[in-house]
Amino acid sequence: MNLSDDLKQLFHLDTDKPADPGTVVPALSASAPAEGASGLPAKSGSSTAAPQTATPAAQGRVFLIHGYSANWKDLLEWKQALADAGIATESINVGNYVTLNNEVTIKDLGTAFDRALRKSPFAQNIPGNAWTFDAIVHSTGMLVLREWLTNDPFQRSDPRSRVRRLKHLVGLAPATFGSPQAKKGRSWLGALVKGNRDLGPDFMNAGDMVLDGLELASKYTWDLAHKDMVGPTPLYGKGDGTPYVAVFIGNEGYTGISAVANTPGCDGTVRWAGCALDTRKVTLDFRRHSRLDAADPTKRVDISDWSTDRLAAPMIAVDQQNHGTIIASPRPEVVSLVHDFFGIKDEAGYNAWETRALEYGAPFKAVMDTSDDLKDGAGWQQLWIHMVDEHGDGVTDYNIQVFFGDDLSDSDDPAFEPVKMIADIYSSDNSYRCFYIHLTQEMLALKDNNKKMWLELIASSGSDLIEYEAYTGSPNDPQRLAIDVHDPTVNKPVKMDITELTEGGGSLFYPYTTTLMEVVVEREPMPLNQVSNLFTFPG
Repeated sequence: MNLSDDLKQLFHLDTDKPADPGTVVPALSASAPAEGASGLPAKSGSSTAAPQTATPAAQGRVFLIHGYSANWKDLLEWKQALADAGIATESINVGNYVTLNNEVTIKDLGTAFDRALRKSPFAQNIPGNAWTFDAIVHSTGMLVLREWLTNDPFQRSDPRSRVRRLKHLVGLAPATFGSPQAKKGRSWLGALVKGNRDLGPDFMNAGDMVLDGLELASKYTWDLAHKDMVGPTPLYGKGDGTPYVAVFIGNEGYTGISAVANTPGCDGTVRWAGCALDTRKVTLDFRRHSRLDAADPTKRVDISDWSTDRLAAPMIAVDQQNHGTIIASPRPEVVSLVHDFFGIKDEAGYNAWETRALEYGAPFKAVMDTSDDLKDGAGWQQLWIHMVDEHGDGVTDYNIQVFFGDDLSDSDDPAFEPVKMIADIYSSDNSYRCFYIHLTQEMLALKDNNKKMWLELIASSGSDLIEYEAYTGSPNDPQRLAIDVHDPTVNKPVKMDITELTEGGGSLFYPYTTTLMEVVVEREPMPLNQVSNLFTFPG
């Protein structure tokens, strides 16, 4: 095998096919709700019958959507597996879309998907274009579907609304929050290996705009999460008016030469903590006058609720599979779970199915918990941070560290170690950053152990004329975020006690989730509290 072949194998990552251990899907317990337990009903009528049914897979109306730099052929194994499970082969549509073009965006792909949907065979034979369907997506396909869902021109009460038409969404190793491989794909090596090989204007393009959206901590995925996961109206509710969502991911990375692409806590391409939809947002308001609560100007920290009115859509682990084999070698037990998932009609049915699926994945998730030989490991978590000033402009030069211990003064000792985090910076805007944490049992037991948790923060404007300040108490008591590198004892990092986030089950740490954190600081002309050097009246 020559170097070119090695590189192709490394980036295509579809050659690993481990043996199937024959895991059995656990049955529902006797106490579980009966609704949804029987799975998908048998196919009845034609694919155009029952246009607004709650179980469109029974009519064969299922779309399979691939990921970045792949094509429709990559999902043919899943099409056959669904057919073998009793879902009509002739009606299962395998989508195909372009990613290896440097001008195409994920938003473009969402629009193009809608065009293809409206021109599909089903649309030609069902009046009103209000028919329901199910979808299975791999990797980037999740972003395409979420883009389509959030760009809905119809009110939710309208039967043509997108959240009403998509009944079930299955994510196979979905890139819900991007991929650590995206930045590599934007490099010359990515263009060399994954670039378009068809002669023409797109020759050697690696899909720069799609990869930009796929980067860890990208502005695109930050904004998208606010539209469908942490916004005021749940997009994935527990009723039948929004899609039910299921997420599966393999519990190991690539093997062989492809293993060089592996990063910690990852299936080779997608992070284990970056695939589920169970997401929260924390806001830290360090402005002179906090605006988190009009009735409480002293409130500096806010954390959104867990999924109470919306689905959690947690990660379900699959044993001995990675980003490529989860689609190349469908596990019979996973196909069975998907088949039954397509039969869910209501909240009781979803709850019963989720209990069953999590029971199935529990032993495989335990392998992920203690990966990288961390014996007291308790899973992985992503922390996505966006820092802005009071004008909403990004702060691009900052550092945040997380500590836990007996007291905030512990970190005054240079030998006191912060929580270990793998840091990634969004290349198009450094105010967006992603931190990946391998959690330990000790981190999840702060309250039981009477420990504290805090942040340390520094930031620089790059100019002596402007400085970032943090107000953690009185609006008349600023704390400098700039550090004097010549004498660090003069100006120490600003500390923020976030122990209260552990109250009521609201811990910042929660395995296999991505937590969004927005930090707002004050940008001030210098010197403070007097006429600045930036603007004077010299007369």
